[in-house]
Amino acid sequence: MEKVTRLFDLLPRYQENFKPKDDAIAGKENGKWVRYSIDKYRTAADSISYALLASGVKAGDRVATIMPSRPEWNFLDMGIMQAGAVHVPVYPTISESDYKHILNHAGVKFIFISGKDIYRKIEHIVPDIEGVIEVFAVKETEGVRTLSAFMEYGSQNANPQLLDSIKSTVKSDDLATLIYTSGTTGNPKGVMLSHANIISNFKGVSHIPPIGEEGRALSYLPLCHVYERMLNYMYQYLGISVYYAENMATIGDNLKEIQPDILTTVPRLLEKIYDKIIGTGRK
Repeated sequence: MEKVTRLFDLLPRYQENFKPKDDAIAGKENGKWVRYSIDKYRTAADSISYALLASGVKAGDRVATIMPSRPEWNFLDMGIMQAGAVHVPVYPTISESDYKHILNHAGVKFIFISGKDIYRKIEHIVPDIEGVIEVFAVKETEGVRTLSAFMEYGSQNANPQLLDSIKSTVKSDDLATLIYTSGTTGNPKGVMLSHANIISNFKGVSHIPPIGEEGRALSYLPLCHVYERMLNYMYQYLGISVYYAENMATIGDNLKEIQPDILTTVPRLLEKIYDKIIGTGRK
């Protein structure tokens, strides 16, 4: 069994150890579930790595994502780390001043966003962020190129030998990600986490789910927070399919559609569900 010493080792391990299926990860687009096999996931991550390397990204460079949880978040996450770069995931809901602080403080080279909602928030601060080369969006967004165009550029510049040699230089104790806290006082602080930090966490809880590769998880908590991100890796470590809820309002519908075996949550959501049930009962 392939050992996981860096987070991107999860991909070849998944391919080798679990039966092929079309829904390693899935998200909803225009009302339909779009599913990705591990092969498609890995190909997407590789094309992002190739594009980053062809764009001059070096080991230790910072690359930011600002988007709700979705399959593309994973493609970018693995693609960034495979290239030896550091993933800086940012909440899609923070203030303009926090965006400015985080993106400058981290010294990001590229920013990947979900679409025009986010672009509206950061459009006029991008020129003030030193070192940013370009912004890309998952969905068609006026003024920026798409993630699929970036991936296409990667496919055209595929260099498997170079990528393998770069991956082989990434150590377990290397910085994998910078996660900015919400910061109760002053500016958000960037927390430095290595591959080993996160791997030890998900391995430590991987005995808990009573399911294996036949299982499905519904994920709605933000992947830019370390809790859901760690569990997201645990699902991939166990071969559990991950479906991303569209948003808070659709969780009930998504639960019915997916009928997941596992959902990780926080007390507030459970209170809301409880209140709704009690309210309906009283009526």
